[in-house]
Amino acid sequence: MTFDYKHQEDWQQVGGNHQSPIAINTTTAIDSQLSAISWRGLYQAKTIQGDENTLTAAGTGMAYLNDRDFNFEQVHFHIPAEHIIDDVTAPIEWHLVHRSATGQIAVVAIMGRIGKPNQSFQNLLDQLTPNSQHDLTEPINLTELLPDTGTVYHYLGSLTTPPLTETVEWYVCGDSVMIGEQQLAAYQALFAGNTRAVQPLNDRPIIAERF
Repeated sequence: MTFDYKHQEDWQQVGGNHQSPIAINTTTAIDSQLSAISWRGLYQAKTIQGDENTLTAAGTGMAYLNDRDFNFEQVHFHIPAEHIIDDVTAPIEWHLVHRSATGQIAVVAIMGRIGKPNQSFQNLLDQLTPNSQHDLTEPINLTELLPDTGTVYHYLGSLTTPPLTETVEWYVCGDSVMIGEQQLAAYQALFAGNTRAVQPLNDRPIIAERF
């Protein structure tokens, strides 16, 4: 489903005052020694879809997020990044959407930075057919899209696309993952910007946790 990012004020909203994305000030985050994320299963893409706004790849994987198991459902991308960390906007952000056995949604947000080419990202680009969806003949290993260590900024928010449903658990990774400059350019040539405007924090706590 595509959304008109130029007229976000027209989006239908289900929720209240705990919306996403947000701007994160790391100096005011509440420090915690808890381990937020543990990757528990191989992340693989099994299907891929391209629409007007983004590349989405659905597949399998598992994470242990704040002492609970979550199954990976899909990854999609935003250009530029939706979350802002210490007034810095990354050129790209990807969201790993997870769901628990009870239906709780948790999203791990990862920022991309320019550096060496990323094989997982390249494999997705190579298999993408614009404006279509298809199964992959061979699963794509998504491991290189996942950070290994670092600080995670945890807060409660919403989906960043309609219906903007709240009570989504967000885990925004402070350490970015490298992708190639030409890879980013190739992605930007295929998709328009799809960044939702930053939303008010409204006194929500941001917890700085660890991998």
